[in-house]
Amino acid sequence: MKHRILMIPGPSECSQSVLNTMSQPIPAHYMDDWIERYNDVTNGLKPFFGTKSSPYIITGSGSASLEAAAATVLEPGDKVLADSTGDDVFAPFVVAHGARLIPLEIPPGTGANPEIIRSILKKDRDVKAIATCHNITATSATNPIDEIGEIAKEFGCLFLVDVISSIGGMRVEMDKWGIDICCASTQKAFSVSPGLAMIAVSPKAWSAAESRKTRIETEYLNLLRYKEAASPPQNEWHPTPDTCATPLVRALQQSIHDILDEGLERVFHRHAVVAEAVREGIKAMGLELLVQDPKRYSNTVTAARWPKGGDYRKFWRTMFDEFNIMLGNPPQADPRTATGWFRIGHMGNTARPEFILPTLAYAERAMRKAGLKVELGSGVSAAQRILAKLD
Repeated sequence: MKHRILMIPGPSECSQSVLNTMSQPIPAHYMDDWIERYNDVTNGLKPFFGTKSSPYIITGSGSASLEAAAATVLEPGDKVLADSTGDDVFAPFVVAHGARLIPLEIPPGTGANPEIIRSILKKDRDVKAIATCHNITATSATNPIDEIGEIAKEFGCLFLVDVISSIGGMRVEMDKWGIDICCASTQKAFSVSPGLAMIAVSPKAWSAAESRKTRIETEYLNLLRYKEAASPPQNEWHPTPDTCATPLVRALQQSIHDILDEGLERVFHRHAVVAEAVREGIKAMGLELLVQDPKRYSNTVTAARWPKGGDYRKFWRTMFDEFNIMLGNPPQADPRTATGWFRIGHMGNTARPEFILPTLAYAERAMRKAGLKVELGSGVSAAQRILAKLD
């Protein structure tokens, strides 16, 4: 079976060091050696989250962290303002646990408008929580989480944030931005295989969980169980409430060490430069960015509008079948999305010239095969000029 390069917005390509780590014998999930490794990982995650709190690790996809957040602090009847446009949003988890959803509509290509959020909260004073994401993977727009955090503080709301596609590639400041539960996972900018969710919780959120009037309607994703397991005496030998995916935790440890060895600020800079290079390359190829406001650009994923007159299926399948490169938004997906825009992921290991330059070069050829006019080398040249900032 061919190995196709994953230029999708997660999972991203694992580094060789991470792959090597994952091929080693499986470690046990408790006792001395494991405690040392687990604590190294949770302490190592703190600068990525931007928090003094110790994150917790859940065996499950990133969605497990969203469900855990909703299940632990929300009760039936609670009013929650949550993003509800597109896939992978907080809304279904809010509804699943009996809360009353106040939908936050975010048109594709834009970020949440803080003033709209403020106006909603002024009209409805008993909203318990705001739940949204930092980086909208589906549209490549970022939300002004710092501004929304100020509004959450102003109105006394809990603030739940999905940082799954930003953490590790973009700056996250949980404590500074007033985030109460910060949800993450491994398969995007950490470039580790899917299967782990990481979550950090503020004292305010713990207070809400511990003072709730109804029981938490989940066992596996009850964050109070994770807190108990990470506290004495259980943390002295078994730091998680259930068996965790130990090879993935070890792989995450390797990724954290690799990133910190490069330097977190240098990694953020690399992601920013590569993202700019992709955007400039796309524009030079005659395509339009879905996100028009530079303040809302993502540094881990870019969406490009597909123009009328081109055969999108031909383009996507050429990249996939002939050039062994997988882009986001396959034609089998929702036609409103698949024919509207495609996405290039540049996160973690793929936020490097050796991944984005071939992707742009082959995209030029695929566009021509799909019936569009594009000058070969135009996107690559534009990207190269930006990538000089990495020299």
